Amino acid sequence: MTTQSLTRFARYAGLARSAIRLRLTTDEAVRDRVRQHLVQRMGKLRGLPQKLGQMMNFSAMADEQPVNHFETLCESAEPLPLNIVRPVLEAAWGFPLEDIVDDIEEHARAASLGQVHRATLRDGREVAIKVQYPGIRDAIHTDLKMLGWLSVPVGNLNRGFDLSAYRQAILDDLDEELDYGREAARQEHVAQWTRDGIFAVIPPVIPELSTKTVLVSDWEDGESWNDVRTTWDEVSKRKLANGMLQFFLRGLFLHGMMQADWHPGNLRFRRVGSDVQMVMYDLGCVYQPNTDKRLALARLIHATQRGNESPWPLLLKLGFNEELLEPLAGKLPSLCRILFEPLCVDHPYDLADWRLAERVGDVLGDDRWNFRIAGSADLVFLMRAFHGVKYYLEQLGTPIFWARAFEPCAAALRKPWDQLVFPQKRPPECTFDSLSRYLKLRVRSGGRTTVELTQRAASIDNLDSILDSELKQRIERQGLRLDEIVGDVRRRGYAPGPVFALNEENKDIKVWLE
Repeated sequence: MTTQSLTRFARYAGLARSAIRLRLTTDEAVRDRVRQHLVQRMGKLRGLPQKLGQMMNFSAMADEQPVNHFETLCESAEPLPLNIVRPVLEAAWGFPLEDIVDDIEEHARAASLGQVHRATLRDGREVAIKVQYPGIRDAIHTDLKMLGWLSVPVGNLNRGFDLSAYRQAILDDLDEELDYGREAARQEHVAQWTRDGIFAVIPPVIPELSTKTVLVSDWEDGESWNDVRTTWDEVSKRKLANGMLQFFLRGLFLHGMMQADWHPGNLRFRRVGSDVQMVMYDLGCVYQPNTDKRLALARLIHATQRGNESPWPLLLKLGFNEELLEPLAGKLPSLCRILFEPLCVDHPYDLADWRLAERVGDVLGDDRWNFRIAGSADLVFLMRAFHGVKYYLEQLGTPIFWARAFEPCAAALRKPWDQLVFPQKRPPECTFDSLSRYLKLRVRSGGRTTVELTQRAASIDNLDSILDSELKQRIERQGLRLDEIVGDVRRRGYAPGPVFALNEENKDIKVWLE
């Protein structure tokens, strides 16, 4: 083991001690100090620990923690002094730094694998110079050895579940991120398919100054995510939400490439007249599904919208493990209806109504791990990208029309997705026909119907807001709980059948799904 590896091992030991202390303590003041210490250690280690810290930042923001120390890993983690990275720049260019730049900021913006300096070239162009940390490749491989749990079976998940595939997927992704030449090509590719629009701004690459360890782009500035959250008006936020969703869907489905690292340090935002723009930096980590996966996912969403096709072969085409998926085949239609709900309603969708984790947990029950591990390793990057976009849309807090944003993708892909080839094998019972379509409520008094209501079946998840206070009091007097009633409906996969019935004071109340 090299001296550098030994030093990194010692720092990992300190990182582990901080993490254990954070997990064990219940004193919030102590937890706050430990978080600060943990973030400092992650920032100094750079590489994989800093990437993990950036993911933890998303979790802290989603939980709306009053103090989010992990945010510094996205915006202002500790950079290296310019004199340390100067040799990397000069080796890449073959010239002294002063021959290339007229001025360069000493203080950089740190990332996980490199740092960015704002500079002015000798010809007057203002640029962003992204330079890789010296020795970061060796540090990454040391990190993966320290995180050996990625290749060790966990509990009873070893049957049919290859954790080493996840370890290899992470390693392959990091290897690609360490090649700035590849990132430059991706940046140019994404810039080409965004030039026709006005929303996404991808800084143009300066190829003659870009190498495997240095990436130079035009300088594009904007407001931080925190500025958007605290100062932008509702109209601008709604335009931003629509733009982000459309950019995500069209990039994924029409161009087969999507940024998988949506932490706030990679984004800036601008208002230009009545329009809004999103500036996207750092395309080192992207999700690039093959054609079959891209078509299968689009067709699965469309099948869920229409209820006209079994999700089973489409999930297998996406790379799900058949052996792990088969025991929960009957739950897949209701699961898809929840997973794709924002894309399946004919109105602007409020993400506050989704309650994704709660509802998926109720539907899957003890099968939730089967579903999680049944997916192929590369889907981790799709989920990382999706949850990144979902976080911003939730924080913007403005309902938008998801189904309408998906329509151009479905229209463009309908003919090619019909060409998908599936195995000629009888699938298990797994169709959307098993799902109820309507939620019904009927009130009868004195032998005649006084109230009869029909709503979409999905309304059952908001039963508490549908029923009036008098009816909820009647339910409570019968010893029933609405959350348990709804949980039972989810566990039976939203199948048609009774929800509850009451008979009280010459009044019959019946609620059912059909």
